[in-house]
Amino acid sequence: MDRPSSGMKNRVLEGFGLFKLQLADLLNYNASIRLATIWNYPSAFRDSLRSGNADVGLSMVEKMVERGDITSDDISILTDALRKCELNGVATEVEKIFGENSSQADLIQQETNRQSEDEKEAMRQCEEHGNALSTLLQATEELGRKLEVPTPTGSGMNTLTKHRRERKEVEQELLHLKSSSLESIDTTEAFIHENQPYLSALQHSETRNRIRELRKSLDRLLELSRKQLDDLTDQLLKLRTESPPQVEAVEPINLNCVTIEATDSKEKHQSIIEQLKQASDKGSPIRMLRLDKTFKTIHGNGNITLSSGLLLPFISTLVVLVVWTEEGRVLTEAELSGLLKYGSKSTGIERFTFARCDLPSLTSSREVLKELQKRGAEVKWVSTTHRLNTSSGFWGMDNIDEIRENCALGVVMYGHWRKESQALQITMLKFASENKIPVKHLRLSRCYRSVTPDGTKLTLQSGQTLPALSSVKMIIITTEDGREIPEVEFSRLVMYADQSQIIEELRFQRCELPPTVSASTISSEMKSKNFKVSYFSTGHRLDLHDRTWRIDDMGTIRASCRCGVLIYKQCSSHMHKLQMRFLTVASQNNIPIALISLRKSYRAVDATTGSIILESGVMLPRLSSLSELGINASGSELTEEDVNGLMDYSRQCSKLNFFWCFLPWSVSTHARPHSKRQVHWDPEDKDVFTLDSASSRWVNEETRMALTEREYQDMLIRFRLKWK
Repeated sequence: MDRPSSGMKNRVLEGFGLFKLQLADLLNYNASIRLATIWNYPSAFRDSLRSGNADVGLSMVEKMVERGDITSDDISILTDALRKCELNGVATEVEKIFGENSSQADLIQQETNRQSEDEKEAMRQCEEHGNALSTLLQATEELGRKLEVPTPTGSGMNTLTKHRRERKEVEQELLHLKSSSLESIDTTEAFIHENQPYLSALQHSETRNRIRELRKSLDRLLELSRKQLDDLTDQLLKLRTESPPQVEAVEPINLNCVTIEATDSKEKHQSIIEQLKQASDKGSPIRMLRLDKTFKTIHGNGNITLSSGLLLPFISTLVVLVVWTEEGRVLTEAELSGLLKYGSKSTGIERFTFARCDLPSLTSSREVLKELQKRGAEVKWVSTTHRLNTSSGFWGMDNIDEIRENCALGVVMYGHWRKESQALQITMLKFASENKIPVKHLRLSRCYRSVTPDGTKLTLQSGQTLPALSSVKMIIITTEDGREIPEVEFSRLVMYADQSQIIEELRFQRCELPPTVSASTISSEMKSKNFKVSYFSTGHRLDLHDRTWRIDDMGTIRASCRCGVLIYKQCSSHMHKLQMRFLTVASQNNIPIALISLRKSYRAVDATTGSIILESGVMLPRLSSLSELGINASGSELTEEDVNGLMDYSRQCSKLNFFWCFLPWSVSTHARPHSKRQVHWDPEDKDVFTLDSASSRWVNEETRMALTEREYQDMLIRFRLKWK
């Protein structure tokens, strides 16, 4: 929102006021003493001029105004006295500046008109501020109505879990709304302070009433939300401890596609399993069963253990089994063989699909291969666009239509995958390039090692070679944390990407790029293609014309903020400054920053500004749109002053997390977390503690017991032994 111009601040130095300041500069010591003597000013005043304790010229001007020797309309007494003192030059200069700053009637009228215009503009903008506050208040009231929906009496585990999840969503909305509201309130209060002369008492009162009402409503609803969450948590714990697990009736599953998701509750998993068993007993076909990040392991008896800890028994009517693992997971031959055995027991099995994972060959699992041949079932590996040859146990490339479909989704190569798996992906990518099949993006996740001097080949960490590809739209290079890429290597990578005929973007993540780029790096062809080189970790892009790093477009900044920002100790101050610049832009434009994680880069909190000082010396300013702050200070013991400073810095956040560091046993009163913020501490990658706002003590998240002083001392001993 635009603010009225601060014209009044400038105009206070016009006219007689400005003349007095300029006159004070003209009157030196000798001129002032002569004038004071001619006019017979009190001896005490003349002594003060001689002492040098005051500004001689300014003191003289104030005395002349007080005695009427100069007025806004007449300075003749002064100029006559100056000429008597043989200070003709000074008298002439005084007359000149007085003429320039004369308060004539037309100037007074212009001033009055300008003030009138500013008053109208200030009143208009005050109304806009008031409307904005009213809109925020209305949004707050709508969220409040969601909290008024009661939890049914005697609810079971699923209902309580559902209500708790809904309350959690409302709380997150309230926290986001409060962050926006506090910024709007700060802006409005600053506006009122700066434009006070222009605003009526009624406008002052109405605007401040809206501010008070908004603050009160937000605080009340956040307190209510937290209380409801605590009550629901207590009810869930009571159910779990006093009664055996209950399966509550839920909506019937769709047998055409049953998905068991990692984000679902244990109770929902149990309900789905029961319905799958019932369908299997009745002989109803399960067209597709998809394990979405829920496959944990498989046992010798053929049962699958899910991420929730429950067992998924054999389903006799399964048609298609889809296993989507956590991103980049490596499955062993025993795990793959076990999953294929599990599905092959179903007489109607037709297909297995694996995604986001690394798979081995099955040359030693002859029994499984024979069973697959008998069933006529196919095994697809989406990550490489290959299918299993059930005769040999090796993987063969899928048909061209499947390749087109998967290339349209993008390809990811992981550094920790088997060398053979990367070879399959490279074969598929070369085929796509030869057949001009567009690849949406190629993401090299910690697998890039080096590039040849001519920029025609990449060497991966596994030793595999990836030639230049002509049909890739975007190449994303995600390196090990904080890896430095020198200018020569950067130039070669740009050359490598430019060999794609349809390249649109080369993106770098988690690495440090050179601050300057030579002219030879960017060819005229690149400029004509509008080829984008983005420094995603810092929200910047390379200007191909002047070869400098500039803030990227808002879409890229939003995407980078959604992913979270990692700030590494080993990176230079140049990279840190780029990150601070883009984070400041994001905050100023109310773009939510999901996370800032300080990876060993935290040094201290500046006591004056409240900003975080990084190890590089660069300041991380306060960010109003930051949701979560993570402090990874491996092996460090933070002081109470550190914790207090970080508590204060993150007061607008919903979460503050400490990892692999040691904190004080309790936190002082003024550093207690706000009701909206959760503070977690994971000192040794074992137990996680939450700071209780009432007692300022750490509480074990699993046992809900406060950390005792004895336990704390034992942890401290283990911590120091580990990090010494």
